[in-house]
Formats: sequence, C-alpha cells, structure tokens
Amino acid sequence: MAVVINGKCYTEQDIIKEKEEYIRLESVDLCFALSELIFDKSPLVRCAVARKKVGHEHLVHDDNWKVRATVAMYCEEHLLDKLKEDPSDFVRFVVVKRGYDLTHFIDDEDDEIASIVRYQLQNSVIA
Repeated sequence: MAVVINGKCYTEQDIIKEKEEYIRLESVDLCFALSELIFDKSPLVRCAVARKKVGHEHLVHDDNWKVRATVAMYCEEHLLDKLKEDPSDFVRFVVVKRGYDLTHFIDDEDDEIASIVRYQLQNSVIA
C-alpha cells in the first residue's frame, strides 16, 4: 500500500523514515500508516494520530502531556480512568471538562480544577 504526498509516492516504511514532519502529518491527515505513527518521535504527529482516535491504549501513557491531553479529549470513557491521576493539571482539566468521575477531583491539588468541579457538582444538584 502507498500514498502520494506532494507528488511523491510513499510506503508505510517511507513515511516512518521521513524526516519532514509535515509529510508525516499529511500522512496522518490521509489516515495512512497511523498504527506506525503512534510511535513517531514528534509529539505533534502523535497528537494528530490521537485526534484520529487511533492508538489511545498506547498514547495514554505517552511522556508528553499534550499527547495525553489529546487522548483525554478523544478517547473512550474507560481510558479516562488512567488519566484522572495524571501529573499534568491540563490533562486532569480535560478529564473534568468531559465530566468524568467529578467527585474524584473535589480536592484536586490544582485549586482551579477543584473549583470547577465543585461548581459543576453544585449546578447538577440544583438542576
């Protein structure tokens, strides 16, 4: 299988070895070689793959908080359990914005997250 990007034909192996990030991003946009690009060196490429809802089981453990936050935005609910204890405040914020296990975050170390959760919980009781 192959794809043509900028007039050049690429196989999956070519895409993996491609030095130009924009070519690898275009490959993601075309949904080509996604399972291989889960392991790309670029967090931007891995985020793009996560937006395509591919590789979340692996990317949920990514070293880059932006990749994990992207996973939190697009993943199935069962993976949010792995992200609710994330060291990144932003990743936990995304989990909260999705409304997942809000009571877990009432006493979050980040005061803003805890405040948002208390507000959401208060409004859900009133409604």
